[in-house]
Amino acid sequence: MNWRVKGLIQKGLDFTPGGVWLNTRLQQILGGMQDFDGNVAVKMDDWALSMGYLSDVSFRVRGSRIMEIGTGWHPTLPLCFVLAGAGSVATFDIVRLLDKRATFRLLDSLERHIPTIADFAGESRATVQARLLEFRRSKSLEELLSKSNIGYFAPADGRASGLESNSIDLVYSNSVLEHVPPEVISGLMKESLRVLKPGGLAMHNVGCNDHYAFFDKKISFINYLQYEEREWRLWNNSLQYQNRLRVPEFVDLATQAGFEVISKKTHVHPGTLEALASLRVAPQFGRFSRDELAATTVDFIGRK
Repeated sequence: MNWRVKGLIQKGLDFTPGGVWLNTRLQQILGGMQDFDGNVAVKMDDWALSMGYLSDVSFRVRGSRIMEIGTGWHPTLPLCFVLAGAGSVATFDIVRLLDKRATFRLLDSLERHIPTIADFAGESRATVQARLLEFRRSKSLEELLSKSNIGYFAPADGRASGLESNSIDLVYSNSVLEHVPPEVISGLMKESLRVLKPGGLAMHNVGCNDHYAFFDKKISFINYLQYEEREWRLWNNSLQYQNRLRVPEFVDLATQAGFEVISKKTHVHPGTLEALASLRVAPQFGRFSRDELAATTVDFIGRK
């Protein structure tokens, strides 16, 4: 299906009662959620990458208090952190998407990833296995969240978390900030700074790429950079809102809030530089360098 068709369908669902639920069902039947275990494996790769970044800056997960921005459909990363020994995770989302069936299916899927979790946590596989087994004994989603010390807040605004000041060791997001308006990101950064302990970290893994390219293989991961804002509004929608910010803008929002950025990694999806060579880039992106336009992900850590 052409990406424009998907964009118009999602825009239509914006105005449909139950549109979020319908979009989720379409994703499960036709989209990227068809392969449940494959999606969990991708999130496990993200978590492993993040654990590597945290190790590089000497962050200890064991006993830490963590805040997640953007829970999504499955609490994969919160569960990985608590299985690795985190003390608690408070996770916030603007839409309530978690349900018992999918979350308990996630527990089953995590079984095969115990060696990875144990290795990154510096724990024995038996210890992680025992934690997972205890979670799987839960009779309800509420019991599971209680046992795992995961606080699920949705619908909720992460800019007003209600968490105590100077109480959190790590704030993180994964594939979230690219879907958030810049002014909201600014508020999230300020709230993160408030709740973090002195020396606490904010880690964000951002996919600054055209997400329609995951669906329509005929376009590049920077396809959306050719459109001026008024044109892009036709295809943008609240169900998969894309802010099109480039790497320096995400990093600037962190530094403007008061963070010291201590780590930054970027990646360019294969074929993107070649696509950029023939792309007519919209004037609003003219101030960015070739590398800044081509970067399709950025992972960065800020310190309070």
